Amino acid sequence: TYTLRDTIHLDIKFEERFFEIISTIEFQRLARIKQLSCEYLLFPTASHTRFSHSIGTYHVMKMLVARLEEALGKHGVEVSREQRDLALCSALIHDIGHGPFSHTFEHILGAGSHEEWTIRILKSQDTEINQAIVKNFGSKFLYKLVEIFEGEPKAQRDTIHMLIHQLISSQMDADRMDYLLRDSYFTGVNTGMYDINRLIEAVEIEKIGSGLQICVSEKYLSSIEEYVMARFYMHKEVYQHPLKRQLENVILKIFKRARELDREGRLDHKDELIEKILKKDVSLEDYLKLDDNILMYHISMWRYSSDYILSSLSKALIDRKKFQRYRDRSGQTLEDLLNKRLRDRGHQEVKWEEEYSYIKDQVKIPIYDIKNNNIWVRGKSGEVADITEVSYILKNMDFNKRFERTNEYYHRAMMEESFGKLLD
Repeated sequence: TYTLRDTIHLDIKFEERFFEIISTIEFQRLARIKQLSCEYLLFPTASHTRFSHSIGTYHVMKMLVARLEEALGKHGVEVSREQRDLALCSALIHDIGHGPFSHTFEHILGAGSHEEWTIRILKSQDTEINQAIVKNFGSKFLYKLVEIFEGEPKAQRDTIHMLIHQLISSQMDADRMDYLLRDSYFTGVNTGMYDINRLIEAVEIEKIGSGLQICVSEKYLSSIEEYVMARFYMHKEVYQHPLKRQLENVILKIFKRARELDREGRLDHKDELIEKILKKDVSLEDYLKLDDNILMYHISMWRYSSDYILSSLSKALIDRKKFQRYRDRSGQTLEDLLNKRLRDRGHQEVKWEEEYSYIKDQVKIPIYDIKNNNIWVRGKSGEVADITEVSYILKNMDFNKRFERTNEYYHRAMMEESFGKLLD
């Protein structure tokens, strides 16, 4: 076995066949992609990577599978080695398809989600990770692994396969269990902390009709509530933080402007790889060359661009010369105020969301999704119900309502360059 030391879970042990996956160039690329995109500009220590999260998710899955085996044993069901390996392997490589800047890059490239890229990477016989999996687990195993990432497994008749799928993608899965603790630690936001050992201990298997369902014991209800609320507060205070959202919008505007300049033949500092991104013509081979370093280098160079807009946007990200947040207690939006002042000067109104000097950002954050992947709680008498029907904290909430926040931002110098002084 091989051991990697982790800040969150301490020693994480790998059999050689799993460690060969980690040693592939596709997996090593994750060490050059930050877990939280540009969040480090807000929380200075949030510079951890997709690599550390992936090995952490593997470790959590190992604990979950051990608990699953114990719970299934009470029903006379045994987990095979292949099923165990599928769970561990899918947890380990679940983020292999992520690009730079996390989910923001999916909008920049416009060529599929990271899950779709994961499938392409796994299916390609030219990738080291494909070869490592086939060598150590077999080609049939690879086929079943791809099924997991394609959504609901085709082998729905395999009850254990379906249960493992829930541990990979649900409201209480190995992915979320790791990133909440990891992101909370590295940002210093303690509201993301919860007791992972009690949460895993709470996992049970209940027979419902002719099938089996993962649920949690009511005995540990307070630990489940803690986990649900931790996820909500991390979204509110970290993942959807106003400054992080602003900077991600700036990144999108940077590449929008670079794309315009490239079409006009006026883009400074570009190489063949960046040009392919701008033309949205990226092959799998190109995609696997991309990491945070590549894009940050180009954005850093674009600070010195002869184009004022591209230069200003790049400085807003690299040098943290951020946009200003509009605050007004009268209820008037910045968009309405700016258009009113344009009309007063005899000018036409502007579609501000298309302007580089303006950002409007809206977020809606749910506490719990009552319609998908429910968290089921088994009561003392054996009945199973959704957590919202059992929890004193959650049962009186209106889950059709979400926490909503709308912010407007402006870059004064860019705005004045294009429209003159519209703000006092």
